[in-house]
Amino acid sequence: MSSEAGGKDKDSEVNGTPVNPAGLRKPHQSTQEKLRNELYSPKKPQSNLSVNAPEFVPRKNLYEDFQDLQIGEYYTPSGEEVLNSFQETLTALISQPGNMEELMRVVIDQMKQLPESEQSIQDSVIEMLFEQCVTEPNFRYTGARLCKLLCKELKSHPIFKNFRGAFLTRCKAEYLKKDEMIANPQMVDRLCGFTMFIGELFLNLEVEKEVGGKMTLEKIGILRSPVLKDLLLILLQHPTDFTVKCATQLLKLTGSTIEDTAYLNTTSEGSYDEVFLQIRQLDTYPDLNRTSKCLIKSVIDLKDNNWGRSRSSNPVTPEESYQPVYQQAAEFTQNEPVFYNQQGQPITAEEAGYYDQAYNSYLQEEEEYARWEAEGFEEQNAWVEGGDYQAWSSDPNQLEYDNGYYQTGPYSENYMDEEIEAAYEEFLRQQPPPPQ
Repeated sequence: MSSEAGGKDKDSEVNGTPVNPAGLRKPHQSTQEKLRNELYSPKKPQSNLSVNAPEFVPRKNLYEDFQDLQIGEYYTPSGEEVLNSFQETLTALISQPGNMEELMRVVIDQMKQLPESEQSIQDSVIEMLFEQCVTEPNFRYTGARLCKLLCKELKSHPIFKNFRGAFLTRCKAEYLKKDEMIANPQMVDRLCGFTMFIGELFLNLEVEKEVGGKMTLEKIGILRSPVLKDLLLILLQHPTDFTVKCATQLLKLTGSTIEDTAYLNTTSEGSYDEVFLQIRQLDTYPDLNRTSKCLIKSVIDLKDNNWGRSRSSNPVTPEESYQPVYQQAAEFTQNEPVFYNQQGQPITAEEAGYYDQAYNSYLQEEEEYARWEAEGFEEQNAWVEGGDYQAWSSDPNQLEYDNGYYQTGPYSENYMDEEIEAAYEEFLRQQPPPPQ
């Protein structure tokens, strides 16, 4: 159909409603009649709701479920679930100690959700942690750090607020069994494991103390003495290669801290002189192998040389700071051993029967060697600074140079000192014989 310009198409509207002009036909006359009579129109729903109806209250079980799903509330785990998660995490920490805080985050969150009715769970957590620390050598350091973490994170929880005190009480119960364990050969291994763990606990666990109006952290004095001291003494008073190894390793680990924290035990019972006297006497004990004697010697040397620290913690005067190098080296090599009598009192080397002409000559030779070595070191510095290093370095037996490190003598990367050599020989003896 056509329409005049500017006019309307007569089919452009149906009953006043616009239609698509793109060739769509109009509905049949019968369809239009049905639409007019509302035969296809949906029936309006009839609501039985009233504005005057009483307040709607859901069924009780649906209401309780809704309350449990409110924002900010979580599912409360049972004590058994928490213990299972804690045990799995302890096992994982043996191989992944560096991920302690990450692995423990979920367990700590579960512990924080425990109700106060689960009072007995603290004893179970302590027992699981304590047993793994004592029996698993690779877990003792991690266990001490974990104990510190739990004390910090759970101190506001009503169940775990006294976690540190309860854990130390468990340690005390084991400490009281030390005489029983040392008398039983099958329990000596456990005693050594417990002793090493107490050393780690002493190094890592701290308590808050008010000093001068400020809160500071300090080590726990009772762990230093009498606990750690008595454990060392009982191991050294029953010397075997196993107990001596444990005691010397523990002193290498904690010796410097023990001396630095002497203020925690100011009485005579807090002194460790008896421990080191016992160690020095074991140097001539006939039933110890070479490895044990090397360990004893290394501990004595460490103590005599301030536990390997370069300088003393005491203030240094300007005169001491400008002391010649050869004098410092001579004083280092002239540290004479300290001798004690049967009452534990220091005596001279002559009174102990060691000061003879040969020993005096030995000291003189050591002094001369220290002076020569120090002067030689200064000359080496002059050679390098003066540009003569290339000429001297042509002989590898005279001087080896590697990234600024000077090494004199016929040493090589395969050099072993006495302690390493003795440990290597002990390792070879423990190997099974080759098959025939």
